[in-house]
Amino acid sequence: MNNKTLVQQDGTVPFGFLENPVGTVNYLDFPLRSPFRELLPSAQRERQFVHFHFLGFASPTFIAGCSLSRANGATTVFFYLFDRQSKHMIKRGCKSRDGDIATINLNPDDGTSHISGKGMDAQFISIKETQTKRLTVDFDGTNVLTMEFSEASPSFNTLRLCTPTGPNGWTYCQKIAGIPAIGSLTFDGQKYDLEEIGAFAHHDFTAGFLRQDTFWNWACVTGQDTAGRSIGLNLSNGVNETGFSENVIWVDGEREPAGLILFDYDLEDLSRPWAITSDRLGLTFHPEGQYSAFDKASSTPTDFTQLFGYFEGFITLSDGSKIHLEKITGFCERQYSVWW
Repeated sequence: MNNKTLVQQDGTVPFGFLENPVGTVNYLDFPLRSPFRELLPSAQRERQFVHFHFLGFASPTFIAGCSLSRANGATTVFFYLFDRQSKHMIKRGCKSRDGDIATINLNPDDGTSHISGKGMDAQFISIKETQTKRLTVDFDGTNVLTMEFSEASPSFNTLRLCTPTGPNGWTYCQKIAGIPAIGSLTFDGQKYDLEEIGAFAHHDFTAGFLRQDTFWNWACVTGQDTAGRSIGLNLSNGVNETGFSENVIWVDGEREPAGLILFDYDLEDLSRPWAITSDRLGLTFHPEGQYSAFDKASSTPTDFTQLFGYFEGFITLSDGSKIHLEKITGFCERQYSVWW
């Protein structure tokens, strides 16, 4: 039995980059304190804990994403599949209710999260022995997507990072991008092989005691450059910036820092091109579609827009060489949430 956990026996968490799997994110064992250092009752740990898990892929023909989140005791899931040629998109989402399946796994490398309700069934599966991640999505009993990839073959340098957050919290994130996906999808009655359509996956597992109101911008590139190399970027601001940064570049699975990132976009029209820059890169993101949610009245108010499309520009690697990107696929996101 694997008894490894993120929160240590003395109640601390390890900060910085972590090279090995962390085991279970045992947040209930963390001695959560108020901003004024007062120890909070254990019930507040459940209320203030935030978790989200996103799996998706991008390709020259289709882009898909599936996300589950848990905040303030509520679990939600959404999924979309976008045809880049026809601009047709299918999407579905739900918040779990009494009688629905809402099993949340907090070990990013071993176990299954299973959300089912309103005719939608989504499973986020991690298989420790093969370092495989798998996503299955069914609508009304019919499979829409089965996607998987392995971080072992070929070897991939996964990002695992834990940073201090706010006065007394922390955020653990585990991410990859730019890794080939296999599996199948069904769209408008036709079945497609993910390997044949050139799909590249992205994975984001984040959990912790985030700021009560959290804002971030995020960008993800997952595909191939003009030389045929597998390219992944995870770029963000607003979270995971205390002492360490989650901003990284992957080239054929090897990881290096991307620097601090500036996002520039039109607040009145997020579908206009975005400029994403640092001292290591200059990118323009061209949105093709989006999934959004806006709710000021719920127990967890949110203003969320996830856009998908393509990037153009350059990346400067640590050795001084440049990578040129031409219409490489990926995502951009703007989110503001009040978690509790």
